[in-house]
Amino acid sequence: MTDDIGFLGLGSMGGPIVARLAAWAREGAAGQGRRILVHDVRPEAMAQAAAAGAVPVRGGARELGARCPLVLACLPGTAISEAVALGEDGVASAPGHALRTYVEMSTIGGEAIRRIAAGLAARGVALVDSPISGGAIGARTGVLAVMAAGAPAAIAAARPVLEVVGNRVFTVGEAPGLGQAMKLANNLLSLAGMVLTAEALSLGAKAGLDPALMCEVINAGTGRNSSTESKYPRAVLTGRFDVGSTNRIAHKDMALAMAECAALGVPAPLTGLAREIWAMTEAAQGAQADMTTVAKLYEGWTGAPLRAQGATD
Repeated sequence: MTDDIGFLGLGSMGGPIVARLAAWAREGAAGQGRRILVHDVRPEAMAQAAAAGAVPVRGGARELGARCPLVLACLPGTAISEAVALGEDGVASAPGHALRTYVEMSTIGGEAIRRIAAGLAARGVALVDSPISGGAIGARTGVLAVMAAGAPAAIAAARPVLEVVGNRVFTVGEAPGLGQAMKLANNLLSLAGMVLTAEALSLGAKAGLDPALMCEVINAGTGRNSSTESKYPRAVLTGRFDVGSTNRIAHKDMALAMAECAALGVPAPLTGLAREIWAMTEAAQGAQADMTTVAKLYEGWTGAPLRAQGATD
């Protein structure tokens, strides 16, 4: 296979994914002969992608759709995803476009993904609703969960590339929106867990316990979760605050989870409380600050640092 592959969005997830895809196209037998064509509005992101072996294009989504049968998108918000997919200069806007399969990896909610699916279908393009989970570290290492929903033929067309993106590719159904629902359920647990971990560690730190020892004990018991196992030991206990995603993204994802629950008639009181904490974190720590700064919110409230004893910021 020698068709070029398009990729839109070179942020904290998209940039590392593109680097992995470029290496696959350069070195792997399955990818040889392909090029990874990319676009991002930020010149520095395009330069980094070029250094990794991808091919930047200036014509944006329209050019990628005109040249590539398969295009993937990893974008920061619903409005951007809809404009890139369906806008006047979107991926299927060029006459006689090459695009046949569009993979939306962004977290944008069920309502938006169904609009995108319908709009692209009218232009002869199949959508794969395929969010990813594993964070920026997982994007760099390829240790991501890929949650793909779409027609079997569309998923089959995308699968060789998705298996480079992540180490686990799950087919969650055919209807657009099922990938989004799976991702939002995952993010709800992850982000609410980050809040509750800050609360639990604050309890112990205020009492005089070492937060690092607390995580060790919790991880040997029934309270363990992704925050106690990785996020807090890596980024909070050390004072690094660098898991690679922002408070704006966390707040956005919790708001999407609440909207999804409302649309489906699912009671979500705890989701609502966690969403409010993320709104406060975004306001207090900054929209672009790392999401692990939710711990700083609790530190301000309690006066008890959530650092390993002996660690300094």
